[in-house]
Amino acid sequence: MNRKSLLDGIIHYLSILRVSVELHNSLNHQDINVVSENFFRDFLNLAFGYELKNINIVEKNARAIDLGDEDARIAIQVTSTAGMPKIKYTHSGFVAGGLDAKYDRLVVLVIGEKKTYRQDSLGGGDVFAMSIKDDVWGLDELLARIDDLPPEKLVQCFDYLKAGISTRQPREANEVLTLLRLIEVLSESEVEAVAADIRVDPDPEGKINARFADHADFLKRQFTDLHALYGATLAEVSGQSDIGHGRMLKLQIYLTNWSDRVLQECAGDPEQALETMVIRIMEKMGDGTAGFDESAVRFYLIDQLIRCNVFPNKTAAHA
Repeated sequence: MNRKSLLDGIIHYLSILRVSVELHNSLNHQDINVVSENFFRDFLNLAFGYELKNINIVEKNARAIDLGDEDARIAIQVTSTAGMPKIKYTHSGFVAGGLDAKYDRLVVLVIGEKKTYRQDSLGGGDVFAMSIKDDVWGLDELLARIDDLPPEKLVQCFDYLKAGISTRQPREANEVLTLLRLIEVLSESEVEAVAADIRVDPDPEGKINARFADHADFLKRQFTDLHALYGATLAEVSGQSDIGHGRMLKLQIYLTNWSDRVLQECAGDPEQALETMVIRIMEKMGDGTAGFDESAVRFYLIDQLIRCNVFPNKTAAHA
């Protein structure tokens, strides 16, 4: 393919992504934004040689940004909202979180068209300065930067977009059936009282970054990657009225006690304990004819880990 054909293809796939995000947001399907964060993380890394990581899920002070490369000292917020209030909110949150100590540049990447803004910059003086002209990118600005890439990079970008953006109707998956069966099986398990030394207040940051520091990268990657695939489905299943609050509470209590015992069996290794729980849940669910989705089970457990219903913190050790 020649350069023009490659650019035409890149424009085609980014246009599909933009429309998809806009339509999902119009229906308040917010999980598409998380998918976009991870999608652009990998795309920007490929195109421009960054080493961006998705950091906005477990780092509380990173609430203003989605992606960060501490070596290149660049932070990026991926959003479908192009208005100045969103840009100001991002900038103020970045400053309030002290993120200018880690990053020299803050970019807002708009999945759509950049607006015309009256202001040229934010901050200045003793406050972190952000250029509205240079550091707010719409897809047009992103494409202008892609246009400067050498041919081999354009091929890689085209191949990535072609592989990652479907232009066909998505097939019916069985993750809904898997999650419903999982909830059914676990909520019918025998429940005992929660141990007195287990903390009931969630502390995902303390758990991931302190208690399981040696496994933090693995757990974060598992959550971000699987959330892109199963986050919307789990939200849909969890919101179904026929599951019931009492049943969900019973399930959470069971998970709290059972996961704590499995973690102890695995000598405190959360990766090994997680794998053990997935295997045992798949066994509990039975063979059936549906072909249950093991990755959906894994995401459910990771999601409950973040919510601190799996591998609960202990009062004495983590007060």
